[in-house]
This record gives sequence, C-alpha cells and structure tokens, in this order.
Amino acid sequence: MTDYDFKSLNDKEFEIFCADLLGEVEGRRFERFKAGRDSGVDGRYFIAEGKEVVLQCKHWSNTPIAQLISKLGDIEKPKLDKLKPHRYLLIVSNPLSRSDKEKIYRTLSPYIQSESDIYGKEDLNDLLKDKAHIEKRHYKLWLHSSSVLSHIRDSAIIGRSSFSLEEIVRSSSRYVVTENHEAALNLLERLGVVIITGEPGVGKTTLADHLCLHYVTEGFEYLKVGDDLKEAESAFNSKSRQIIYFDDFLGRNYLEALKGHEGNQITQFIRRIASNKNKRFVLTSRSTILNQGKFLMDVLEHSNVQKNEYELKIQSLTELDKAQILYNHIWHSDLESDYIEQLYLNYRYRNIIAHKNFNPRLISYIADMTRLKTYNVENYWEYISDSLKNPSQVWENPFNAQLDDFSRVIVLMVVYNGSGIDENILSKAYYRYLALPESSHLHGRREFQSNIKLLTGSFLIRIIGPMGSAIINLFNPSIGDYVLKRYTNDAVALRLVMQSLRTNRSLNTLRSMASAELLSKEDALNICYILIKYFFDNNFDDTNVAYISELSVLYGSYGGLDYNAPPFMNDVIQFIINQGLDEAIDDALDIVEWGLNNSLVSTVEVLNFIEGNLDNIGSYTEIRAVSSLLSAIPEPTTQYLKVTEAIKNHIVEVVSESLTDFVDVNSVFSMVEYGDNQSATTELRNLIEKEFLDIGVNLCTDDINMILDSFDVSEELCHYYENLHEEEISAPKGPSKLAIDEIDDLFERS
Repeated sequence: MTDYDFKSLNDKEFEIFCADLLGEVEGRRFERFKAGRDSGVDGRYFIAEGKEVVLQCKHWSNTPIAQLISKLGDIEKPKLDKLKPHRYLLIVSNPLSRSDKEKIYRTLSPYIQSESDIYGKEDLNDLLKDKAHIEKRHYKLWLHSSSVLSHIRDSAIIGRSSFSLEEIVRSSSRYVVTENHEAALNLLERLGVVIITGEPGVGKTTLADHLCLHYVTEGFEYLKVGDDLKEAESAFNSKSRQIIYFDDFLGRNYLEALKGHEGNQITQFIRRIASNKNKRFVLTSRSTILNQGKFLMDVLEHSNVQKNEYELKIQSLTELDKAQILYNHIWHSDLESDYIEQLYLNYRYRNIIAHKNFNPRLISYIADMTRLKTYNVENYWEYISDSLKNPSQVWENPFNAQLDDFSRVIVLMVVYNGSGIDENILSKAYYRYLALPESSHLHGRREFQSNIKLLTGSFLIRIIGPMGSAIINLFNPSIGDYVLKRYTNDAVALRLVMQSLRTNRSLNTLRSMASAELLSKEDALNICYILIKYFFDNNFDDTNVAYISELSVLYGSYGGLDYNAPPFMNDVIQFIINQGLDEAIDDALDIVEWGLNNSLVSTVEVLNFIEGNLDNIGSYTEIRAVSSLLSAIPEPTTQYLKVTEAIKNHIVEVVSESLTDFVDVNSVFSMVEYGDNQSATTELRNLIEKEFLDIGVNLCTDDINMILDSFDVSEELCHYYENLHEEEISAPKGPSKLAIDEIDDLFERS
C-alpha cells in the first residue's frame, strides 16, 4: 500500500505531479502556469460557457495545520476573491482530518464547492493505488514507493550493496533526470556495459547510482564492487539477472590499476558481461585517468572500451538542468531562510548557474548548512563566490578551522591509503603514528573513536560491512584531491603516514603522487629507502611479505636497486624466502629474481621457494613472474627440470579450471560462425598457445588438448550467440532549447 509523504519532491515537482494526477481523476487536461505568477492558480481548465475550474497545490508538509489554514485565509482567499473561479480544487501535502477539511472549506467558501474538492496526503495516496503509470512517471516519487523500496532491500547481494542502495534512495530527492540519464541508459541497455567518464564533481557517481536503481527496480540483483573485481566474479551467476557497479574503477590515478594484471581482468569481465543478456555492468572513471590508463594499458586500448564510454560533461547540461540541480539542493537543504535570501538577492542564483565552474558537487557544498559554521549570513555570498572561483578550496577552511592535529592525522591516513580502510587497521596505524617522536607536538583530542565520530558525516563515512566490520572512507573524493595538493612535496608528512599505515594501497598512493609530480622521484626513492630500513631495523615486525615485496619493487622502480643496493636488501629477500608467498606474489617473485641475478640467493633456495609455494601461484601475472624467475636460473639441474614440469602441470590444471580468466574466449567466438565448433576450437588452440608463449610458458599439444577437454566449446559458443546484446537502438535526442525565463520562473516565490 502506498503511503507517500511527498517530501522527496520539491514544491514545483509536487505541482506537476498533482496536475497530472487530478487531470486523470477529472478526465481533463489541466492548463499549467509558470511558477510564481499564477495569482493563486497552479492549473486550470474550462467547462461550458467559459466557467473556470482552478487547481491550487500547497507543498507545506512541515507547516502545522493551524498555521496552514491561517495562511490559506490570509493569502489565498483574497486571490480567490479577485479570480472568482467557478470551482476551486485544493491539494495540500499535509495529512488532513475531517475537522481540518471542514475548517478549510469554511475558510475558502464559497469557492470550494464541497469538502471532496480538498485533497490531503491520504487522498493522494488513495488515488495512486490503481494509477501505477502516474506513479512511475514521477521518478523521485516512484523511487520511494513501498513496492520499490521493498524490492531494493531484497536485491542487494552483499551487505555493502544494500547500504549503497539505501543511500542512493535517501539522496535521490536532489537528483535531476536529464537527457544524460536517458542517453547513458540507452548505451547500457544496448551494450550491457557503460563506463561513465567525466571530470571530478560532474555527477558521474550520481548518474551511475540511478542507472543501477533503474535495473534494480526491473528485478536485477545489485552488487557494488569495493576494491577488488573478485567480489563480482565470485557473486557472478550466469543465469540470474545482475547489475554490477564498480565506482572509480581505475582509482585516483591510473597507476593504481597497473599493478598485476587488473587491466586484463577488467576487460575480460567486460566481455563476459557484454555476452550475457542477464547482466549489466556500470563503471565510473575520471576522463583523464581513463585516457592515461588506455595509453599505458594496451589491453584497455585494444579492447575498444571507448564504445562503452559515456562522457558526462557540464556542457551537456542545459541552463535549466543546472537551475533544477541548484533549486533541488536549496529546497532539500537545511539552509536557514536568511542564507537562502542571499541567493535570491539581485538574482544571484543566476550567477551560480552561469559560472564556468558550476558542478553538482560544488552545489551540494554551498547548500550544506553544516559546512557554514564559520560563515555568517553576511559572508555567505563571499564564500560561494570564492568556492566558484577556486572549487578545490572548499575544504580549506573546514580542514584548517574545524579539525585539530589528531583528526587531521586520521584524514591524512585515509587519503594516503587511497581507498576505504578497515577501522581496526586504521586505529592501529593511528596509534603507531602517535608513538613516533615526531608526533609529540600534536594538540587536540587524542582518542581515536571520538575523532571518528567527529569526522563521520563531514570528512569521513563509516560503512558496516557484511561481516560486521567497519570501513572508513572519505566523505567525498575531492577531499583527497585537496589534501594531496596541500601536502605536495611534504615528504616528511608522507613518510610518517606511510610508516604508520603499512598498507599496499598506501604504496599505490606514493607511486601515484610521484607520477603526478606531487612528489619528486628523489623524495619517493628516499621514502622507500627509509621505510625498508626502518622495517629491517625492527625485524620486519607487524609487516607482511606482500607489503615488503611491493615496497621493494617500488624502491627498484626509482633506481634503488640499480647499483650499490643497500646491504639490508639481502635480509629483505631472506624474509620473503622464509615467510613464503603472500598476496602480492608477482612482486615477491620479482624481488627474488633480482636477488638471484645479484647472487644474494642461491639457485637451490629459489627452486625450493617455488616448489614450496606452487599452490599459491594461480593468476596470469603470477605465472608470468614465476616463468621469468625460472628463466633467470643459469643452468638446468635435475631439480630445475622437476620444478619446471611441476609448474607446467600446475598451470595446465589452473587454466583448465578457468580458461576465460587467461584468454579472451569471446574474441575467438566473435570471429566464427554460429555452430562452427571446429573453427572455434582451432582458433582457441592458437590463442592459448600464443598467450602462454608471450609469458614464457611453452605448452605442448597434449597440454592444450587437456585444457580444451575441460572447456565445452560447443556449449559456450552457443551460449555466446544466445546472449549477445542487440546493437540496434535509436540515438538519443540532443538537448532541447529552453526559454531563458524558465529559470526565473523556477526560482520565483509566490
């Protein structure tokens, strides 16, 4: 049963909805008027002899009923005395009792012919019961229907996805359905995959959220990928309808995605989705990052992902789109009336809409009362003007004025981690930082949980995962942009945070900063050196092979291993050898290979190391790394031949279990006719041989036959053709032209 409070609609949207609904009830089309110039008329139609039927809508749901009735008498009744309509229909979003209707009837007599011409919240919900088509026409209203909300709650595959869906619906009141929405939806429906690109703050994530919501309401299961595509792969069910969402899939910098074989994993997964009609895949990325990624990752460039791209540009928003975005944010904000008045003064809202730096994220900041604690009404417009001139500085005042030293440390750690971080890991890193001698001068509130509570909702968000653990992330990605620029070339601050964090993602941030020239290569090299030496001096306590291996590879990328490598690198290699392979297997193998080439580890140690960790080697990059390590062994021995054979057998077994993880099966199927199993098998054989030769693995005919025996070519080829997405769809229409006065009419106050 519907039970809307209609608060997701602003006053203008409420008027449009009411005219639509009452038009169907009355069996007539209501003529509507521009807002604010209605003289008490939101809609009308004429009956015989030119008699006028007037509709008036009042979205005053937060106004006490006694005050509402008083305003109707003081403000609306005089208008009616001038209009003298034949019949007057009144709709309010407030709940109304029988007594309330009687009072309104008497107040507006004689123009209201009967109390049944007065509609309150309950009446509107009753009328909607058998009018689902009207409900669905009004997007934000429909999103809050009990049936949709119930379906959304049941559609998430894991806990984080459920939380994400609830957040999307909760914030949907500010969403404006533009032609970008329809165009991106068409592309997603046609290809099964859409990559929404654009610059920071343009609304990529918001658009992606609502594309996902569309499919959830169509019966698709929803999965939001966190940091690892393996989450989606493990939840992938070829027969169920699923919408999968990977926000900021290349991270803040393309180098975060270059580790290992992630580019290939993404493109393989895209192809997997595109060949299955039951699946949709939504990704977002900053335009510059995606372009850099395609430049450096051949697999992205050669996979023709550009056909899946939808670039969201501020220029694609019409002036009216921008006006609606601003108006929605003001209407649904907690801005005090004096602050709102500053936006109306001399039509200042038009300056915001027309500004070259307009973007939805910035609008959400300037309409957020919680961020205005240090700005009084007189300074509000100055704050807006400064924010528009220099959008990256919206965080400067709150970061400096509202945070103490300890809370800044926590924000720094989340920023330098590069993505969400487990609260327990963050807590340990925080207290490690406080224990450093350099932290003795800090002032403020020291206790971790108190600071987390203070920061949550302003600088950080706290999400409870499916297993009950809390993940801490940035409230908004632009905080990271601001903090990284603020601490540009502050190598000491970065080193202290890195020394305390000890996460692999923090190493990605270091790599990204050096690449973006926010940190010099010399400073990056020095930080790596200090970190490795620090962990060596402390016997590698509270670290792991994955972290030490990646740190060492990063150190080498800046020239630290070229010549005269520090003596503690021998201990690093022994630490890896003794501890065994961890999650960053390719890095560990690369460092062991460097040690072998520099006579820091023996051939026997290397072979024993590989043999003892064989079961941990399973991905494309790990196979490539172990192949490279074996090729560095100077001369074959009996043990070498034994280990080589064991590795080859292991590779055949791993590839046989999941061929599509290693070769692009769909690229083969796209080249052969439906049912041509022989050609498909031949092409697959050639592709398998080539792919593994490229990484130094020579598979013989029997090996390839064993792999193909585990893969049903006939069934998979048939499945490929059955699930291809249709390519035909009409092109989206371009933005419509608007009359310039529509903006003033939207902001006009009656």
